[in-house]
Amino acid sequence: MSKDVVTAAPDETISSVAQKMSDHSISCVVITDQGRVMGILTERDMLNGVAGRDIEFHRLKASERMSSPVNTISPKASILEAGRIMETNCIRRVPVVQDGQLVGIVTETDITRGLISLSPLRYVSDIMTKHVASVEAEATTDEAARVMSCRNVSCLIVMHRQEVAGIITEKDLLKRIVALHKNPTQTFVVDVMSFPVVTVPPTCSLLGAIKKMETMHLHHLVIVEGKTVCGIVTQTDIMQAIRSAFEAAESQRRAWAAELADLVQHITRDTAKVRELLDNLEYEADKSGQTADAALATEQTGHGVFIL
Repeated sequence: MSKDVVTAAPDETISSVAQKMSDHSISCVVITDQGRVMGILTERDMLNGVAGRDIEFHRLKASERMSSPVNTISPKASILEAGRIMETNCIRRVPVVQDGQLVGIVTETDITRGLISLSPLRYVSDIMTKHVASVEAEATTDEAARVMSCRNVSCLIVMHRQEVAGIITEKDLLKRIVALHKNPTQTFVVDVMSFPVVTVPPTCSLLGAIKKMETMHLHHLVIVEGKTVCGIVTQTDIMQAIRSAFEAAESQRRAWAAELADLVQHITRDTAKVRELLDNLEYEADKSGQTADAALATEQTGHGVFIL
């Protein structure tokens, strides 16, 4: 987890929070009151504000638009547990709380970094999304925001004359619309998009992809073969794929453990039966031996021979 968490008070404005996110190049700010987590504001919240054409959005207080209550986790929880919380609740970060106080935050990047070196998955082509959402460069940013919100995606490929011109993300809307108080209905996608687009080939390894994302502070990579866009991969895709692979391996391990325990139980039970059978055979042998000795003694006594 990251221990240095950027926070804000509930009465701070959305504009102030957006500026903090922009200045620190982060995707969320935790809203706290005396160290206790009250809510969280993310790039997605900023996107929804832009998509809703709320011109006064930046003047609102953080408490009016923050997500609350917040899913939190203990510092002693496993990274797989953190990953399950993120996937179940469709979130990309979880505040870490101990004794009611905020002590850190864990993100998809943190979890992915912890798991990726052990993953059986190899290439981005194994997990990339092939159906890539796009928008024309001449569209307004509120139109782009609505497409992203409706399709529940965090970025769009920007097209111009059937060629890739750039990419527009939640972070672009945060930094170039919300933080600067621009009107999204009068601002065009071409004015806020990021370019050139950072791309990798389908044969790029997952480890190479996540390292590139970390180095360049990206959440997405466009997959290109030649000049053709064939997919897109996000930190969310990588984390979910790796976690699913590990959970499948863990499930298989539990199945093998149960099978082994059952086998040991059968062997133990069969061994007990064998031991019981051997004991019975030994008992019968001893009994037969004692009977034979008694018979021999009787026979010899009848002939005047005393056994002392």
